[in-house]
Amino acid sequence: MGDQDFNYRDQYHDSQRYSRPGSSSYYSNAYDGDEGPSGPGDSDGGRLYGAEDVPSSRGEGEGLGPLVRLVEALENYGGGGGSHDAGMGNDLMDTYASEDVESQLLGGGKGHRNMRSLAPSMAETFTSEMNPKLKRKTAPQLDEEPEDEFCAAPFTVNAIEGSSGFEDECYGKGEWPRKRFIRRTRISFLGSTVMFCYIVALIFYIWVRITKTLGLGSYTWYGILVFVVEMLGASTTLLYGLNLLWVPHNEETAIDDVHHGLTRVQQPYHVRVLVPTYKETLDIVAKTVHAAYNAPLPFGCQRTIYVCDDGKDSSKRRWVEQMGPEIVYVSGRTRASGEMNGKSANLNNCAQQIFPDDLCIPFNELVCIFDADQVCNADFFLKTLPLFDSGDDVGMVLSPQCFHNVDVNADIFNHANVQFWEYAQVGYDAIDFISCTGTNFLVRATAFREAGWSPEYTLTEDFALGMEMTRLGWHCRYVNEYLAIGEAPHETRNCFQQRSRWCKGHFQILLNSDKCPLFIPGLNIYKKLLYCSGVWAYIVGAITTPFFLVVPLVTVWGGIFPIIVNQWAAIGLTVYFSAQYLVLNFVRSYKHITPLWFANVSNNILWWTYTKGFWRAFSGTKLGNTLTFKTTLKGSNRFANASIGDLLLPGLALAGLLASLIFGLIKVVDNGSVVTTLSISLLWILYGLVPPLLLIWYHFVGKGITLRMLCKACFFITTLCGILALVVLWLVYPREVDYNGALIKSYQYYGAQMIGPINGSSLVPSWRSDALLYEAGPPQLGYGELTGGFMGGDLPYAQGGTVKSTIPIAYSTAVMAWGFLTFPQGIEKAKIRDSSLATLKWGTDYLLKVVQEDRTSSSTRTNYNIIYQVGNYTLEHPLWGRVEEFTPQTHPRPAYFVSTADGAADLAGQIVGALVTTALVWQKEYPLDTQYYNSLMTTATGLYVAGSRGAKLNPKGLEYSSGFLYPCAPATPNQPFQGPTRTGCRPVDQVFLGSMVGFYNSTSFFDDLAWAAGWLYQATQDPAYLSDAVVWYNEHIYGTESFYDKEILMDWDNLIWAVNILMADITDQKNYHDQAQDYLAKWLCSTGGIVAYTQKGRAYNTYDPSLGQSMNAAFLSAVYGNLITPNISDIPGAVNRYSSQGRANRYICFARTQSRYVLGAQSHSFVSGFGHNPPTRAAQRDASCPLPPLPCNNLNGLLNPAPNPNVLDGALVYAAREWDYYDDSRTGNDTMVSLQNNAGFTALMTAMNDVKGTYNLCLQGYGILDSDTVICSGDALANQS
Repeated sequence: MGDQDFNYRDQYHDSQRYSRPGSSSYYSNAYDGDEGPSGPGDSDGGRLYGAEDVPSSRGEGEGLGPLVRLVEALENYGGGGGSHDAGMGNDLMDTYASEDVESQLLGGGKGHRNMRSLAPSMAETFTSEMNPKLKRKTAPQLDEEPEDEFCAAPFTVNAIEGSSGFEDECYGKGEWPRKRFIRRTRISFLGSTVMFCYIVALIFYIWVRITKTLGLGSYTWYGILVFVVEMLGASTTLLYGLNLLWVPHNEETAIDDVHHGLTRVQQPYHVRVLVPTYKETLDIVAKTVHAAYNAPLPFGCQRTIYVCDDGKDSSKRRWVEQMGPEIVYVSGRTRASGEMNGKSANLNNCAQQIFPDDLCIPFNELVCIFDADQVCNADFFLKTLPLFDSGDDVGMVLSPQCFHNVDVNADIFNHANVQFWEYAQVGYDAIDFISCTGTNFLVRATAFREAGWSPEYTLTEDFALGMEMTRLGWHCRYVNEYLAIGEAPHETRNCFQQRSRWCKGHFQILLNSDKCPLFIPGLNIYKKLLYCSGVWAYIVGAITTPFFLVVPLVTVWGGIFPIIVNQWAAIGLTVYFSAQYLVLNFVRSYKHITPLWFANVSNNILWWTYTKGFWRAFSGTKLGNTLTFKTTLKGSNRFANASIGDLLLPGLALAGLLASLIFGLIKVVDNGSVVTTLSISLLWILYGLVPPLLLIWYHFVGKGITLRMLCKACFFITTLCGILALVVLWLVYPREVDYNGALIKSYQYYGAQMIGPINGSSLVPSWRSDALLYEAGPPQLGYGELTGGFMGGDLPYAQGGTVKSTIPIAYSTAVMAWGFLTFPQGIEKAKIRDSSLATLKWGTDYLLKVVQEDRTSSSTRTNYNIIYQVGNYTLEHPLWGRVEEFTPQTHPRPAYFVSTADGAADLAGQIVGALVTTALVWQKEYPLDTQYYNSLMTTATGLYVAGSRGAKLNPKGLEYSSGFLYPCAPATPNQPFQGPTRTGCRPVDQVFLGSMVGFYNSTSFFDDLAWAAGWLYQATQDPAYLSDAVVWYNEHIYGTESFYDKEILMDWDNLIWAVNILMADITDQKNYHDQAQDYLAKWLCSTGGIVAYTQKGRAYNTYDPSLGQSMNAAFLSAVYGNLITPNISDIPGAVNRYSSQGRANRYICFARTQSRYVLGAQSHSFVSGFGHNPPTRAAQRDASCPLPPLPCNNLNGLLNPAPNPNVLDGALVYAAREWDYYDDSRTGNDTMVSLQNNAGFTALMTAMNDVKGTYNLCLQGYGILDSDTVICSGDALANQS
């Protein structure tokens, strides 16, 4: 036998052998007659058991028991481990089923008569082996089977001689019990510690789940359902774990000092061994009888064996008749109509004949029951009978079961059931709870009678017998040693039928109003719960197993994860499942680890059997339906049943899980941003694949070495999955991001960009000071000093970071103000109201300075001059130094201007938008400060009129500004644009020396005017502005300007998408909602091929892959999501506006995902001075310069490889890449920073610090089947009133 063929023989080969008279090895010669070699030390040629051969009672934690002798016994019977008919199980109920229909069992049909006759040679063999005196005698052969009934004589016929009078020994006669049983237990320190840890972990886990993980929004109901099912599973763990708290403290078995090798008893017990049989062949029954007959008894005890044959088999009768008076054949009973349990009825028929009702049963009368295939060990009676001496009220002694045909390394049906025998039963024994298991047990005859004999009202008579005896006050003892061996069901159908029968029997008892443990008298509340725990385990298994198979499938296909995945969830799950694992895998021997794993596998295989069992028991008990019961096929018949019904559901489960695993892996690879929940679910699916895979393999491939190897691999896989699931949870759970801190930091960036008298300002970092106080505009145009405003920052390939450009200042101020207006609580939560207002005012104060009425114009209409740039780009671009060190001599700061008489509608529109949005913020925050509000609005309204005048006069013929902002305008108004670089453009410096207008080469102005008009309407509610906004919007959409809208950019040059959302807010009209949703669909769904996603989930625009562009889109998504959130309709009298909670959630989640990305939730932060591993070399001159008095130049500033000496807090780097890596170097484009690159980020942080909900809600809905069909389909509105 190879190493792979590990079985009970290998596991317990070190067990002792016990000698019998005339033999040196009991099982090697016991069946060869009365001749054999003499044992050492025996003067008479043989010896009884020596004292040294008999082990003492086992203590806690010892092995399963000496079973090798039993296996050898089976081999001596001619066939070894597989000699029994396949399918013959330890549960004798297998044999009481009818051949075709169940009605014969349940409806009192006639028993089947076995007409086969035993060959004379076989009869002679068994006869001579059992009784040497009958050797060479043959059994009489009868031509016809007599119809007589074969009855058992009353116990008085062969009562033990010399025993005291029956009347004094009878139950109920005189003082009873004469000796009470005293249960001795001790606390298991290790088991109690494990259980204590589990209870603490469970309490903590419940708190975490309720308070930290159930906020799933619209899926909260699902999360609660999963939590409830989890608690169902926890309840069974608790019930099982209670068995680990105590262990029995059993006395050692006393050795008979006179009769060596035997144990001592205080009473001469008479053991009535009942072997119920129905259709088993004689060789099976003979092995059982033979072992029971030859097993030694304590001195003074005797036995009588009764073959209770319900099959009326003549071969068995003839064989028994030759055995002598110690073996009795009992048969011929008439089965009652509606008989439920044939085995019980058979046993009761015999027991009631032995113990008639009119006779008092003495205490020394015991009944032992062996199923027909259970071969007892030689020391079975020596180790069980003495336990009855511990008290007259000990009614039962139990021993565990084991099976010769079960490979403990491939026991997928958990036939060995080590968890029950080695742990549950030990705990039951400690708390005086009887859990009878049907065979290999002894019961005091008085207790048996008082309990009503073997219960016939259920299919599980053993369980019911234990309950009946417990409620009557009888005690039970448990011998935790395997003292008998049988044969487990082998064929798949038989295994399912056996477990179904057990399940139905338990439910029968629970649903029986007269026998339900909860209601019958005599049981305390604890034992009531324990007797219900078996049924509860079936119920929980039938619910939790399929439920938790479906949960990961829901995640993979539907994208719905049942809990909020956060740090608390990681802690709670780790603590709880680790503690639960310790309870369910608590072992006293490392050899038990695999059998306990098979217990879990078995439950996962049998859940549908439990479900059907419950329904059939319920329908049979409560609905009056016939409780179906199918026979266990034996012999060649078993191959006719392919078990298709049993394998259909596991097969479908296996296919579904495999498909989910494959497609889920593809989903994770394609979209790394959803790895958090999908990765855990895929491990969950892999874990769930194991039981159906093993079952399919068991049935179709084989039960030998390949199954053992597969089981070992699956054991490793499931263990690894459990560990990896927790590891992955810790690695990928969404880290909390500090929107509050990020918002504060982002506003600090603008302080570092300020120019002018900034000394002492709380907005400015310590390494900045007053700069460029000499800036001034042309006095002849009415300008004075031009200090203030912000340096624009650096752009790729245009390092003009010290130049002040009006368009990006106006754009950035308007976007920040929009964020303040829409999400005011974000500002309040960050406690930066005053500083953020001061930042906005710093920008609008400068814008008020750059706009001056043109008094030199001869036009009757008012025009304005606008300073669009301060600073010489050509001069300042190549220099790298501190702006504080600029002087009028080294760095003259010319002012570049344009008049609205020449156009400049785009510039005017941008400035108006900034002034009006800030005015709205000012009006809301400082309602009494009307002076500044009026100043802003007066300038804005005048500038809007001047800037839009030309467009109103001739919308189709308005020429672009002839010399400043549009150097590359088409030659004629109707000439289409040729692309970003237009035909006939000349290098900027050849025409506009020092100007940056080429880098702010606006491609449209109607969108700027619509932006201005829309905000003016918001401030004044003047319908004329709304009418203008509609005109400008349509001119842009249906004119040549829309050429660039396909790029779906949102920045200082492309405001149409922002205008769409603003107009949707103002008008709630479908066309604006359509355009806004189309824009967001392109970002969220990558429709159109313009937007793509990195592996870690960052969305980028292929025309401008900068992070600033992504933040602008995310901010618009947040604004629109907030706009359509269904809350305004709850206000009494409010207009019923369009709303969609589903869309709103998706849009806000997109904003959350992108904001988390830049804050470092996926890898590292892209915000200088914030988060994990942030940029340290942001390309800003003052930040990179060493502290004074050291000089700053290109060498020690721009080209210095060291991190910036001064941290540029809150600066979002450009990072215009199409992947997740960026180069933290000032010489590249990745670390560029600029005003307009930061504005959308600041507004987005304001939104994220305000909106309700959590990012975990955003992890829902990203399954294989969930492709955002509504958002991504291009259909605009789901509902529009």
